[in-house]
Amino acid sequence: MRKEQLLQTAKDIIDNGEKPSARKLADRTGFRQRDVHGLLNALERDGEIESYTEEVLGRRLRRVSLIRQK
Repeated sequence: MRKEQLLQTAKDIIDNGEKPSARKLADRTGFRQRDVHGLLNALERDGEIESYTEEVLGRRLRRVSLIRQK
C-alpha cells in the first residue's frame, strides 16, 4: 500500500512538470526519508522506477524517473 502511494505521488509530481526526489516524496507523503529510500529500492527492484543521484547546490539528491509500460 505504501509503495503504491509513493508511486502515485511520484506520478503526480511528474505530471505537474516537476522532478521528484526522495526528499520531495517524503515531504508530500509524510513518510520518513529513510522509509522513502527503502520503498524506492523496492519499486526499483519491481521495475516500476529508476533512480539516479544529482548534485544541486552542493547537495546530493536522489531523483526518481518512472518506467513507462507500453
